Amino acid sequence: MNAIPEVSSSTSVPAAAQRGILQRRTAPAPSVGTFLATTLAKDALAELAPSWQPAHTAATAALSGAARHLANPGIEVFGLFDLVLGRAEELLEDWRGEPWTRWRGRFAFVAFVPESRRWFAVTDQFNTLPVYYSESNGQLALANSLAPMMRLPWCQRQADPLALFHYLNFACIPGPVTVLPEVKRLPPAGKLEWQAGRLQVDRWWRPSYAEDLDGAGDRLTLELREQIVSAVQRYRPGSDQAWGCFLSGGTDSSSIVSILARQHAGQTVHSYSIGFAEAGYDELDFARAAAEACGAEGHFGTVDQAETLAVLPRLVELYDQPFGNASAVPTLACASMAAADGRNLLLAGDGGDEIFGGNERYAKDRIMQWFYRLPQPVKGFGRVIGRQLGGSNYRFFNRIDNFTRRGSQANPDRFYTDDAFASECFDQLLSAELRQHLRPDDSLNWMRSAYAECRADSELHRLMALDLELAIAQNDLIKVDGACRQVGVGARFPFLDPDLVDYTGRLRAHWKLRGQDKRHLFKRAMATVLPELIIKKKKQGFGLPISVWMRQPGEFQDWMRDLLLSDRSRQRGWFQVEFVEQLFQRHIDRAWDYSAPLWQLAVLELWMRRHLDV
Repeated sequence: MNAIPEVSSSTSVPAAAQRGILQRRTAPAPSVGTFLATTLAKDALAELAPSWQPAHTAATAALSGAARHLANPGIEVFGLFDLVLGRAEELLEDWRGEPWTRWRGRFAFVAFVPESRRWFAVTDQFNTLPVYYSESNGQLALANSLAPMMRLPWCQRQADPLALFHYLNFACIPGPVTVLPEVKRLPPAGKLEWQAGRLQVDRWWRPSYAEDLDGAGDRLTLELREQIVSAVQRYRPGSDQAWGCFLSGGTDSSSIVSILARQHAGQTVHSYSIGFAEAGYDELDFARAAAEACGAEGHFGTVDQAETLAVLPRLVELYDQPFGNASAVPTLACASMAAADGRNLLLAGDGGDEIFGGNERYAKDRIMQWFYRLPQPVKGFGRVIGRQLGGSNYRFFNRIDNFTRRGSQANPDRFYTDDAFASECFDQLLSAELRQHLRPDDSLNWMRSAYAECRADSELHRLMALDLELAIAQNDLIKVDGACRQVGVGARFPFLDPDLVDYTGRLRAHWKLRGQDKRHLFKRAMATVLPELIIKKKKQGFGLPISVWMRQPGEFQDWMRDLLLSDRSRQRGWFQVEFVEQLFQRHIDRAWDYSAPLWQLAVLELWMRRHLDV
């Protein structure tokens, strides 16, 4: 192991030093661990989870890390619990009363009732911790890791074509499907019950959108500020824990750091930030300004091409399934920096865009909705012009084509076109063999189903609910949890507190997006909490500058091309190599930004080599 460079408060860690930091792990947090429970005989544990600790129990189970085993004569429980409200022991006292519906925080568990031979499993409101399940011939297996499920005797270790297709569209695999056709994943707020071979899966909670709060802006501003502060303070770890905060420099993470730093004078809040040398991607100046304004001690690091290439082989070890969100790299670097500083718990701002109305896509969709409502002859003429301009090497013309095509569709189809690369390039990208198992609208149908399940009057709220389901529960939370778990760090998400989510759902949509003003009420509520610089800044996100690196001749571009066009990748027979080569060239020519799908293809190839080819 490389020597670990020291990280001091309010200092910067260069990319070269970051590589050593990525070797560091800390003692696992309460949400970091694994559990497996199954109806198979106990001798199956040696094959399924050879390095985990078998539980001394009537059921066949094994645990590792901070996973807990709770038991009394009436029930046995195996799971992970990082609760800010409630106790895991309530399951022993009255599991029939469903105490988890009152809990706040992170949890996932499996329970076995010996008297009735009944099994049930539960995940928290946003599935911040997963539960996988698989059954065959009257046998059941449940775990929070896919690794032991791959070793089940009935698992063929062949990738599910539908899961691959979802991944190529969404950069993740939304449940219930997984990369293995024999294994499924519980949904957010999922509850599984299994008895005598009968399986039932339900959801015990969904975000609500009553939309019944309106009126005086000053009153709502004060109410929202109180709700936000209360939620953030509820998720503050105790003084006996070594904790810190992610700090990107955006409004969400900056709000959390500021609220916690000002809550208790004399108790220092540590923040951790990652930046890049490339213009348009680095937000360290904003992160520094946010930390200095509230008195937090900031820790800052950078990630470059060389560091990204060095960490890529390990990146696929972080996630149970192929995961193509490139911001996993800076997230891992940030968590690693915190672990090297002795922290084992970080608070994150995920979910703020999706409950306060901050996603840039909401404002863009408002403009496209305007185009969609034009008289059909006008809209049709615009679409003709768009088609004639599209397909060129001029990005501006391609953007006109993209706008008129997307704006001609109703939601959720219009919203889906942000995540529809594999669907739109179905015949060109996918091999004939893979296409025979799929339809171009398979991923769209998943999104239509999720959109239809949201009960809200406003279209904006239906889109926000869709984002909570897909962008948050199926993507961002997986990204943060995987990166943190790799280094033994737990994560908490104050803005996904169910009470705060339900309160924001009561606010009318125009308090989230007013014209093109995103987070309208949130910015008013945080005006006394955040520096004006942070409130007015343009949203950048936490993206890795892969688009720039892929265009520049050099090691990163060569590595990507060599991987995707390798004999091993070609022999997989999933994609048409000539089309992948065209994507590279069109990206280099700046006809369009194809960095995201190219990255997803690269990560998929690495993941297959690491997990299913062995």
